[in-house]
Amino acid sequence: MAYIGLKPTAGENNSFRILDTLSSFTATFDGSSSSIVTLGTDTIRINDHRFVTGQRVKYTHGGGAAITGLNHNGFYFIIVIDRNLIQLAISASNANNGTEINLTGLGTGTAHTLNLSFDGVNTKFKITHDDGTHAKVTRASQLMISVNGVFQQPHDSATPTSGFGLDADSVLVFSAAPSNSDSVFGSILSSNISSFEISDNDIDNFTGDNSTVNFTMSKTPPDPRNILVTLDGVVQYPSDANTTRAYTVALDSNVLSFTSAPALGVAIQVRHIGFAGGGGSGGSGLVSSVFGRIGDVNLVGTDDITVRNITGVGATFTGVVTYEDVTNVDSIGVITARSGIQGIGIQSAGVNVAVGVITALNFIGAGNTFAVSGTTVDISIAGGGGAAGAGGTWGSNAVGIHTDKIVGINTTTIAGSATSEGALQVRGSIAIEEGLLTLDSNIETSVSVPVGKNALLIGPTTVGAGATIDVAQGSTLVVV
Repeated sequence: MAYIGLKPTAGENNSFRILDTLSSFTATFDGSSSSIVTLGTDTIRINDHRFVTGQRVKYTHGGGAAITGLNHNGFYFIIVIDRNLIQLAISASNANNGTEINLTGLGTGTAHTLNLSFDGVNTKFKITHDDGTHAKVTRASQLMISVNGVFQQPHDSATPTSGFGLDADSVLVFSAAPSNSDSVFGSILSSNISSFEISDNDIDNFTGDNSTVNFTMSKTPPDPRNILVTLDGVVQYPSDANTTRAYTVALDSNVLSFTSAPALGVAIQVRHIGFAGGGGSGGSGLVSSVFGRIGDVNLVGTDDITVRNITGVGATFTGVVTYEDVTNVDSIGVITARSGIQGIGIQSAGVNVAVGVITALNFIGAGNTFAVSGTTVDISIAGGGGAAGAGGTWGSNAVGIHTDKIVGINTTTIAGSATSEGALQVRGSIAIEEGLLTLDSNIETSVSVPVGKNALLIGPTTVGAGATIDVAQGSTLVVV
C-alpha cells in the first residue's frame, strides 16, 4: 500500500479554505526589464501566477510605454509555459495551439498589468486560497461554489453542462462564463495529499573524476524536478527551458548530464524524491511535462521537435524542411540535396518534374540508378550542381539535361573531351573543342571545330538537311 505522508492529526481542519476572489485578478510586472520580458522567447515572467491557457486578459502599460507587439488596453489570451512564465496570443484558438505574439521591444515603466476578470468570456479559473496558494483538488465534490447565492452542481468533467467542473491542475470550469455582475464565492472542503511509494526514494552515489559529465541513474525520473542533486552536500540547480544551470535530464532518460564535469573526488548524490509516473512501458501514459514546462500540453514556436515517422494526408509544411534517411520524395518545386545522397528515384507514371529543380552534388551514388518510369524527366542542373557520381547510372528512358555548364557522359571528369556509348541526340550545334566524337551514320545537326583544334569524327556517312560541318582555319577534322 502506498505511503501517503504524515499520519492524521486529531481535529485537523486545515483543509477547509475559502477560495481567493475569482472575479478579478491583476498581475503587475516590470515591462522594461529584459529579465521579466524575454524577447527571444516572447515570454513574460510572473512568478507563481494564477493564469490558465486560453484565458482572456486585458493588458495595460501602467503609465509607461507599451511592450512592442502589444497595445495599451488591448485584450489578449494566455499561453501558460510553466508556473512562472506565460506568453500572449491574439485569440483563444491561437493560445490553445501555442501560437504566441512576437514581442519585439521592451516597454517602459514598472507597473504593466494583466487583468483577468469575470467578463462573459472566461470560464476557467485557477483554484487558489490564502492569497495565491495553489490548491490540490482532483474531484469537483471537494469544492463548494455559489453563484448569486445559488449553490452549483459539481461535475467531474472539464466540460460541464451545468454548474461547474474541474480540469487538470486544479482548474475550476464554469458551465457558463460569469459576468462582472455575478457574485461568486467558494470554499475547499478537502485537499489531496500527494502519494508515493517508499521504493521511489532511491539514492544514487557517484564520484567525480574531472572529466565525466554523464552519469547513469538507477531509474528514469519524469523530469529534473523529481531528483535532488548534491555535490559534496551542496544542492545543485537543474537547467530549464530558459536558463542553463548545473545539470539536465533528457526526457525518458536516466542519464544525468552536468554542464561541466564535477571535480576529482567530488561526492555526487542523486536523491529520487517521489517518482510521479512519466508513462513508460506499463505506465499511465500521462505527460508530466513538455520541454520542461508543466500544465496544459502545448507546443510553442521555440520548441525543436524530433520525431520518427510522419504520415500526413494533405499535410502542408512551411519554412525549411530537412530530411534524413529519405526513401521516397514526391515534390513539385525544389529539392536541394547535400553531397552524398544515395539514389533519387521518380517512379510514378505521369509525374513530370520539369517544373521543379533538383540541385545536388553527386546525388546518384555508386551502385544506384536515377530511375525513370512512365515519364520523361527534364533535369536542370544549376551552376555548381553536379552530375552522376562515380559508379552511378542514369535510367534507360529519355532524359533531357539543360545546363549552361559542361556535361560529361560516362565520365567523372567533365573538363575535356566527351564520349558516348549509344545514340547521342542533340538539338543545335556541336562544337568539338578537341578529341573524339562518335555519331550515327546520319548527322542531323551541325558540327564545328574551333580555331586551332584537332578532332576525329567517327561514324557519319551522310549529312542531314540544314546540318553543316565547319572546320575553322588552322584546325583539323578527320572523318572516319
